[in-house]
Amino acid sequence: MKKTLIALAALGVVGAASAQVAITGSVAVGVQTVFGDTAAKFDLSDADINFSASEDLGGGLTVAASTSITNEALRGGSTNANNTSLSISGGFGALAYANVLSGKAKMGSPAVEDDISDVLGGYTTVNVFTYTTPEIFPGFKGTLEWAAAPQTTALEVSGTPTLIGNYASGPLSVYVDNGGDSNVWDVRVKYDVGIANIGVRADKDKYQELAITVPMGAITYGIYSASFENNTYQATGFSASYAMSKQTSLNFGMVSAPGNKSAAGIGGALGGSNYRLMLKKAF
Repeated sequence: MKKTLIALAALGVVGAASAQVAITGSVAVGVQTVFGDTAAKFDLSDADINFSASEDLGGGLTVAASTSITNEALRGGSTNANNTSLSISGGFGALAYANVLSGKAKMGSPAVEDDISDVLGGYTTVNVFTYTTPEIFPGFKGTLEWAAAPQTTALEVSGTPTLIGNYASGPLSVYVDNGGDSNVWDVRVKYDVGIANIGVRADKDKYQELAITVPMGAITYGIYSASFENNTYQATGFSASYAMSKQTSLNFGMVSAPGNKSAAGIGGALGGSNYRLMLKKAF
């Protein structure tokens, strides 16, 4: 019996040494108005729990898995699971299959990005299969991505994959993709100029974004704008985040979108303005 217990304990130690598991996330409480409604609401706001695990298989191979649970109480949403992935990586690069929650906005401050996406068309859930190369030259990796139709649960690996290039070196990062079957290319550039981080984005569908983030001590400010279809749909945002500690922050976000721009052409678009003031605790 003692030998069995010792053996089980040894297995437990080996398992703990070869696999790494992490649970992270955040919980927030806040007050906000929502688009089209001037009445302020106070409640638990966005809450996220993220689970991730990785295991060294030996021979340079690593398997990693992750998933998340999100509660969007103050956004009128429900609790759901998104961003689940399983990957294997090594000297050959990385293969991954993932369920991705994708919004219109890609470059905004976290305090306003979700609201910008709500204004300009909401979110879609997409299943993707990707192959990412090792570093081809310093700072550059390439990716082939096959994506299923939005909201589907299975992926048919067919058609033209999306070709993605990622380059990061020093203060500069660049993302470029060819749009795959849709042929809607997308270019995103970020540059750290020291006193601010500046990001710009443009795609073939005439979607444009500008994001400026300015860190000033414990406070980080953000200015954000987005437009779609030659300024037919527009949104602007401002954010401020005060770091009370490494894991606790007070966040303010405000987004404005002209009411006459909220036509149905982009699916679920909203008009008006809102603000959000949250106390967030990360873990």
